[in-house]
Amino acid sequence: MIRSTGPLGLTAIGALLLSLTACTAGSEVDTSQPTTTRELVIVQGPDAQDQALGHAYRQMLDDAGIEASLAKAADDPVAAVLAGHADVTVAGSGELLAALEKLPSSAAESSPAADSPAGTSEDLGRPESTSGATALDAAQTKNTLHALQLSDFAVLDSAEAQSTGTLVVTAATSAGEQLTNVQQLSTLCSELEFGIVADEAAQLTDELATILDCVPAKVIELTAPNARGVLPVITDAVQVQATTVDNAGIADNALVVLEGADVLFAPQTITPLITTREVGQDAVKALNKLSGALKQEDLLELDRMVTGRDAVQPARAASDWLAEKDMLDAG
Repeated sequence: MIRSTGPLGLTAIGALLLSLTACTAGSEVDTSQPTTTRELVIVQGPDAQDQALGHAYRQMLDDAGIEASLAKAADDPVAAVLAGHADVTVAGSGELLAALEKLPSSAAESSPAADSPAGTSEDLGRPESTSGATALDAAQTKNTLHALQLSDFAVLDSAEAQSTGTLVVTAATSAGEQLTNVQQLSTLCSELEFGIVADEAAQLTDELATILDCVPAKVIELTAPNARGVLPVITDAVQVQATTVDNAGIADNALVVLEGADVLFAPQTITPLITTREVGQDAVKALNKLSGALKQEDLLELDRMVTGRDAVQPARAASDWLAEKDMLDAG
């Protein structure tokens, strides 16, 4: 919860407005030069949608006359940028905040979210993991992220689109179990099998028990491709599946998103992270242009294009989507 210390004076109001402005679209990023004079390397995760996003941002740089390439997929692209192996990645705000807060050079400027008690993960009760429950909502997470003072790195404008985790069930399960809200799970969990991607299963299972008093009958660990799709839940291999809100299969299969699932997952607003070394304002402008256009329905459409029976390659999906949005200026 944001702590209030009483009425704000004019000076405090001015500082507050400045901090809010720094977190909104079009904010200036302190880069080393006005123009980019070298090739930039973008790195994304192996997921097809992540790759499509990487190709889209690469094409935006290319359209601005900036050489850019997409590196081999990395399991932890944020770490790859922080280690100097790449220049750009696009990730969720919660994931970025968890990683960047650990940097010795990071410090939060005064902002509405950063003024929460002490502003640290431990003080806020926020777990170190990027995918778990958090004390901050989506807006607070984004504002805290943008308030960080970083050396050699910069957080660019966040998109409207999100990839936050959620829980889904079929309409039949929802109706049969009278299940629409995660708060109802405590009395039903012992009868339900959950499908959770393998590297998140232990943490989410623990949070289900701790936060919701929910101990599933069984937890089936899913491989990343299966977790990205919704086949496990629609075939009743599991009754509850953990996925993300940008999964096009949710709407396409009329799945029911359990209300209140955000208590289990850190908010993940799509946000680029860049190195500021030898990166110019021309690159920042190009990347921010795409982020400013990326809405939730766009992320869902990209996901739909790269998954399912008629899926196209991520690079093709990115090109088609950018053309549809009329985002490219170069002929």
